Amino acid sequence: MTDTLPKDEIIIKEVIEAAKVLFQRYGLKKTTMEDIAKFVGKGKSTLYYYFPSKIEIFEAVIENEIRELFESIEIAASKEVTARQKLKVYWLTRLQKLEKMCNLSQVLKEEIMDHAIAIFNLKRKHLHEELALVKGFLIFGIENEEFRPETEEHIEVLSRVIVASLRGFELSNMEVFEMEKDYIRHIDFLIDTFIGGIGINSSPV
Repeated sequence: MTDTLPKDEIIIKEVIEAAKVLFQRYGLKKTTMEDIAKFVGKGKSTLYYYFPSKIEIFEAVIENEIRELFESIEIAASKEVTARQKLKVYWLTRLQKLEKMCNLSQVLKEEIMDHAIAIFNLKRKHLHEELALVKGFLIFGIENEEFRPETEEHIEVLSRVIVASLRGFELSNMEVFEMEKDYIRHIDFLIDTFIGGIGINSSPV
């Protein structure tokens, strides 16, 4: 796959993948630019050409993680035939990602919290992409007659509520890096609670 990419993109991809491994293994503070360059098999000057600082590499790793998260949601959701299942895939993938974050080493957890604002800003960049994804699932449900017809404004509001609730839940759990309950096991209940009001058999208020 990398053979078809331009040389610069190949190097950037290799640096991001190497940094991810080293950050998880040793933490952000203990990993040096020299460590990353050595892992990739490049000189430090090459590394600095693409990334002026280690923090920029860290942000690129986070950006890549976010992009991969949305790609995995889109791929999994495309295989489902109902809007409810598509929403379940969305919730499940997000919660599994959070659970994975909660299982990181204590050192890396602390360092992630040190850069929480930068991570938040990176996630905010992808807010419209996430809203469009959820909105697409809701519209699919209406067209598929799973959900009753709603105005565009209501679809927009519900999309924002779903995304905001997951992001808020993620933030509150990241503060302690611990999922207090097995929320993944209760995924069906959570989804039914959220979309129960727009089900085809429900009545508008």
